[in-house]
Amino acid sequence: MLNDVWVKMAEFLGNLNGENVNRESYIHIPEYDKALAVWKETEQDWEDFLRTLSDEQQNQAEEMKECLEDFASVQERRAYIQGYVDCVQVLFHMGLLKETEGLKWPEK
Repeated sequence: MLNDVWVKMAEFLGNLNGENVNRESYIHIPEYDKALAVWKETEQDWEDFLRTLSDEQQNQAEEMKECLEDFASVQERRAYIQGYVDCVQVLFHMGLLKETEGLKWPEK
């Protein structure tokens, strides 16, 4: 059974994640920029490759690519939320956050 606190936190953070990419505190990492540039360089090669396939193979390749993109997106969202959870736990273990009657940590 999932802890309700983490479920609610995940819902909130899931909505916050990626909403405003222009905010000053938004993290831009060189690895992302490099990966995006590489994808943009190879995107035309991908399209050219798809044209060499039959319609059925093109559809299958696109479905596989979409599945991989969905998986990567979920991994990113999970890592984002996990970062917040880890931060809250660090603050708790530092004594900056206190456990209350209505809010219990799932692990001690």
